Amino acid sequence: MKQKLPTRRMREHPDLEQLKRQARELLRGFVAGEAEAVGEVYAHYHAPDRSKFALHDAQLVIARSYGFESWPKLKAYVDGVTVQRVADAVRTDDLAKVRAMLKARPELADLAMSYVDEHRPIHFAVMKRSPEMVRLLMRHGANARQGIHPHRDATTAWTIAKERGYDEIVAIIEEEEHRRSAPQCAPKTEVLGDEAARAAVAAGDIVWLRARHAEGTLVNPIRWNGGGLLTVAVRHTQPDLLRLMLDFGFDPDEKVSSGEGDWVAYSQGYPLWQCAALGRREMAELLLERGANPNVHVDSSGSSVHSAYSHKQWDMVEFLRRHGGVVSADTAAIYRQTDLARQMLADEARGTLPEGIVSPGKPVAEDLLHFGASGGDPEIVRMALEQINWPRNDPRWFGSLTEPLYFWHHIPWLYAGNREFDRATYLLCFRLILERCGPNLIGSFGRTVLHEVAAMREHISDDEVTPFATALLDAGARVDIRDDLLKSTPLGWACRWGRIELVKLLLERGADPVEADAESWATPQAWAQRMGNEAVLAALRGQSS
Repeated sequence: MKQKLPTRRMREHPDLEQLKRQARELLRGFVAGEAEAVGEVYAHYHAPDRSKFALHDAQLVIARSYGFESWPKLKAYVDGVTVQRVADAVRTDDLAKVRAMLKARPELADLAMSYVDEHRPIHFAVMKRSPEMVRLLMRHGANARQGIHPHRDATTAWTIAKERGYDEIVAIIEEEEHRRSAPQCAPKTEVLGDEAARAAVAAGDIVWLRARHAEGTLVNPIRWNGGGLLTVAVRHTQPDLLRLMLDFGFDPDEKVSSGEGDWVAYSQGYPLWQCAALGRREMAELLLERGANPNVHVDSSGSSVHSAYSHKQWDMVEFLRRHGGVVSADTAAIYRQTDLARQMLADEARGTLPEGIVSPGKPVAEDLLHFGASGGDPEIVRMALEQINWPRNDPRWFGSLTEPLYFWHHIPWLYAGNREFDRATYLLCFRLILERCGPNLIGSFGRTVLHEVAAMREHISDDEVTPFATALLDAGARVDIRDDLLKSTPLGWACRWGRIELVKLLLERGADPVEADAESWATPQAWAQRMGNEAVLAALRGQSS
């Protein structure tokens, strides 16, 4: 039985009666032996017995196919017990309401708001400075060390509390963390569930795997948490176990869910992606023989061909291309394949663009712009800009304009990296895009591009940071906008991240060193004092005296 995990997507306004009908239809289909229904049941239910399979079993399968652990939790979601409602109640400090919702769905305490919004309820509790709410969320599993993209280290609930001087909140978080880590009962002698299966595959325990399959209890985990079993087999170089699980009918593309928000965000293709990254051709051949798709994209990490590029596994690039893998627009742009990018634009104009080259529903130019800016290729950015006519203040510009700020291919820990690329090209890409858009675009949690320049990563020098800020300021960037999370201006961010040259530039361009209207913990001086940066403090004092 091939465990091809079905993807169900909840409609905007779910209806419980419709979901009950789906369960009844699934029950009829499974009992009748319909392939689609049988496949869905086997993907979500241990050892189903067709003669005893009942409506409550079908409801459990439906719930799991939507990403819920049980039918009562699915019903609670339909009744309005959602992470958004929890967050709303946290904001109004409604402790009783939050407690009631967490009783029905305790996992909401630590869900991100959505795939694109990594705020968690505990962020709002900390910003509200509500000790009882923080303790309640922590008691239900909230993780106070999870931050918000793209500055996760600076935006964990614990860091926010610490940097704002909310000492009582910090104490509660650390107390609850300690309570969790303390032994609650005698140590277990056996690892259960998904982790047992992952451990067995990593260790090459073929006997264990066969036994679990024979008894009908071997199910590939669908939550990421380290990957599915095929991915574990590839990582630990277990080709025999990989073959065995494929013989069992496991999906070679191994769809898994990261589980952000109330929706199920699926990703797939990681076993082949890992083969490409590690140069494991024999295992890649096996996956491809069994139907793996070289062009599916792992969430935020590209296809297997992209993986081979980013890890400089050039033999794997050619091998995957011979098996139908394509170099997509994002890969061509990131790795400065200028001629290939030009060819993609020409193919699109002729209507002959091969499938898999571009993100669904997007023209080639949009992918080339975003990823060309990420890769720092001015020629690709120019080509893309010729095809784009967004208004100057279109919010889509924000993502492309900030991409050159990260110097992705000079980050040592980012795959193999491409540190041989000329670093100066990122500034040129930035200027090309800035000519087409406004300098005061707003991104997530109210930050501007100038904020983002202040937080450029440690592998980027002050001498490289300052020209980006100068270009923005010359274009009319404002220095007085506060973000919604750190409640600070670009100067405050520069003080927090210790960018002394940028601090001096912003002060020269009229930034207020005092900011009397700021909250006491969010002034430039407060940030500099907290970070212990005497040079920044001296610059601020010299300007304000």
